[in-house]
Amino acid sequence: MADEQKIVVEVPSDRGYLPITSTSELSKLEEFKKGWADAIALPDNLQDLAYTLASSVAIPALLSSCWVNIPIPGFIRLGVMGMLVMAGFVALYLRQAVPEVKDILLLRVGLVAAGVLLGI
Repeated sequence: MADEQKIVVEVPSDRGYLPITSTSELSKLEEFKKGWADAIALPDNLQDLAYTLASSVAIPALLSSCWVNIPIPGFIRLGVMGMLVMAGFVALYLRQAVPEVKDILLLRVGLVAAGVLLGI
């Protein structure tokens, strides 16, 4: 043990060294908000944007057309209505909790509503 040397590291005080935590790490709430903002955001390229907008109208139009024209049992209709109510609550929560997605969420809900009205 007598042969071991001690290593001393001096930190210059003129730099104002302060051990801080990494600012690149986001809190769980910020990760949640960023995840939803990324999921709801519109695509950057034109082809994907056209597909996304068209499918946001066409799929609800197809489903609402089937809803009107195909005889569906009452319990299935009730279950679908319950799921739509839950989706509405989630959309309202996201609108309030993640202000960054307010405009895009409104656009997407409007496109789905237009599709539903076209299908009826």
